[in-house]
Formats: sequence, C-alpha cells, structure tokens
Amino acid sequence: MTATPGRPLRIESLRDPDQDGVAARQAGLPAAVRELHRWVLRAFLATGRAPHRDDLPVGGAGRNAAFRALSDVDLVQLDTDGRVAVAYPFSGRPTRHTVQLDGGPVLHAMCAIDALGIPLMAGRDGVIVSADPGDGNPIRIERRGKRWRWTPEGTTVLLAQSSSRGSAADCLCPSITFHTSSGRAGDHLRGRPELTGVVLDQVQA
Repeated sequence: MTATPGRPLRIESLRDPDQDGVAARQAGLPAAVRELHRWVLRAFLATGRAPHRDDLPVGGAGRNAAFRALSDVDLVQLDTDGRVAVAYPFSGRPTRHTVQLDGGPVLHAMCAIDALGIPLMAGRDGVIVSADPGDGNPIRIERRGKRWRWTPEGTTVLLAQSSSRGSAADCLCPSITFHTSSGRAGDHLRGRPELTGVVLDQVQA
C-alpha cells in the first residue's frame, strides 16, 4: 500500500506501518476526515453492508471533500453510485474471504490478510471462510481468544502484488490469498509471472 498517488505498491509497506501503513495514512488526515473514516468502518462492522455516501454524518461539500481525501490516500473508495466499495479491511462487494464475527453480520474482506485482521480490529472472536484459488478447496480459520485454528492445518498465505500501478484494491488485494499448503501457494506464485511475493506461514500472517 502506498500514500503517494502513482507510486508502485510495495509489499514492504504492509510491514512498515510507520511510513505507508493504514495508521500512518489516517494520522495525516484532518480530525473530521479521520472521524468519517472510523464511521465507515463502524458501519461495516454493525451491518455487514456498504454504507452510501448520503448516509454518512457529513453533508454537502464537506462530505465530498472528506471522501476525496480518503480516496487520495487509498483508505476508502466509492463506486459510481456513491456507495462505499472499499474501506480496508472491508469490501463493499462479495469476495472469496468472508468473516463471521460472534454476534455480528457476515463481512467480506478485501484479501486474506484483511480477513485475519478483522477479528483483531474488532476485538471479537469469529470464523473466516475462504478457498484455495487453485482448486477451490475450502479453508476455515477460527479465532477463540488468543488461539487460532486453521483448517487444513497446513494453510498458508500468499502475500503477492502485481506490477501495475493503482490502488491496493486493484494491485495488491487480489493477489493476497489463502492456500491449503505452502507448496500450493508457491506453485500459484510461480505460475503467474506478473506477480511478485512471498509465502507466509500462519505466525507470519
């Protein structure tokens, strides 16, 4: 992820939160825009649905300027109808990664790493369901307290990116996927020369 428009996305940014991470990008925004960002995230957590620009508690030119600011640093993206399409870690559209928090709605995550982050961000237990993109075999990850249970036991995460420029939603998220084994993740990466990346074990992920 990157805060600089037009600059290539770097996997290293995910490991460098003080420079390019979500927290750093949000901290550089005005207080009102940061509050709007938090409102969007809370709306996803509460309902599981993507809020519309017109539903948000900022009106007129101020609302439009706030969304432009969030879009400029790639924190929130609207679709052409004004509904939130992307608010990392949440997707406003169905994805292969769903997260069911205890007592909450089904949420769609932008990528495998985002799916793992949602229970931690919310401070709640839950279940992640995904699938290996190679063969469609199901993957289930359950968090209970500080314990995580991965099924299959050998499940890994491929942290990869394409060489194109653009938002994380376009260049990074589609390539960050769960796989049923490190071998399958490696095969997936080697079979796609347009991608660069690394295979993460469960602790690293």
